Amino acid sequence: MTWTYSGDPAASDLDQVRFLIGDTDTLDQQLSNEEIAWLLSNQGSPLGAAIAACEQVGAIYARKVSQSTGGISVSYGDRQSYYADLANRLRRRMRVAPYVGGISLSDIASNEGDSDWDQPVFSVGMMSAGGTEA
Repeated sequence: MTWTYSGDPAASDLDQVRFLIGDTDTLDQQLSNEEIAWLLSNQGSPLGAAIAACEQVGAIYARKVSQSTGGISVSYGDRQSYYADLANRLRRRMRVAPYVGGISLSDIASNEGDSDWDQPVFSVGMMSAGGTEA
């Protein structure tokens, strides 16, 4: 298993995922290159892979038990919550506004010229004699 980060998220999808989830510290590695490569192949985008990576890292911390020995305590719940919150913030970035077509004349003309466009069942003048509007 390998772990690399160039410091340039524009250089690769792997670096982009690491940057988005904060997995950029060599001394605190969260996921291997191979794990991120698998997430990228399954999610189809760096943003989708970053969301899945946050869920995975959060699941790892959720399984760990908080411990207290002497005056020292270790709590993994905070890290699990952090990654769950980060996954939600990244999901909000992924939302896309719905497309409402056919509300402008240029949009209608563009659709009518597209051979792949699913033609509407109803149209203006469809019930008039000889194809002219009534």
